[in-house]
Amino acid sequence: MVFRNPKSLSQNFIKYPSLVSELLNASDIKRTDTVLEIGPGRGVITQQLLRHVSQVIVVEKDPILAGKLIELNKNSPKLKILPKSILDCPLPTTPYKVFSNIPFSLTSKIVSRFLSSPTLPDSMYLIMQREAAEKYFGSPETQSSLLVKPWYEVEILGDIDRSSFTRKPQVRIVFVKFKKRPLAFIRNEDKKEYRHFIAYGFSQWQPTFLDAYKDIFTYTQKKSLEKTFKLSNLKPSQVSFDNWLQIFKSYLKIASESQRDIILNFRPKKTS
Repeated sequence: MVFRNPKSLSQNFIKYPSLVSELLNASDIKRTDTVLEIGPGRGVITQQLLRHVSQVIVVEKDPILAGKLIELNKNSPKLKILPKSILDCPLPTTPYKVFSNIPFSLTSKIVSRFLSSPTLPDSMYLIMQREAAEKYFGSPETQSSLLVKPWYEVEILGDIDRSSFTRKPQVRIVFVKFKKRPLAFIRNEDKKEYRHFIAYGFSQWQPTFLDAYKDIFTYTQKKSLEKTFKLSNLKPSQVSFDNWLQIFKSYLKIASESQRDIILNFRPKKTS
């Protein structure tokens, strides 16, 4: 599916309501939904959301843009505007979805913000750079793909013509669907530890998976994991998602309290 519009205008936001409407029609967003939007700018997406859903929550940290949106939609009971950064903003605790043209430079931080929330969005529809989107597919696996896959299936729904934006981007832009799995692969109580476990393995700058976890697993444990999951000489990115899941579940069973403390106290570097 390729979304295109022949017109042109002027500066990093989507220009055409018709394109937004087409993107919404390609989503699973329904009239009864609550939808969160990040960085609405001039409100092209916001206006279309207000026509399609029951409530729109807009997060806009620029006080001038937030003020203009409030003035433009002051008679709409369906709109709630939060004049904050999405990275600091409290997220909904009731079911909601996300539909947004996100700041490309904050893609990883924004996705991580939703993943770390106690209430995950039912689905997320994000406009982002193709290069960033491909990191969530895992071919080969990346830290980003492994952190998303236990909770979401990821699919690129189509390319968006760069001329559809004010100030034409110099990179390929895609419309990406994150659909929440009916049943997560990781228990909620293990969510934080799983994230730290994955981040730890990708932060050690070691040549193989087993080298990366040399301070976590004992020699005997490593030999058992190596044999069970055929890990010999594999880099973390070469280990399949299914095996990462099983290795983590094995870790929960065999790791001592001191071994788990290393993971639990590990502080992943913040990504851009």
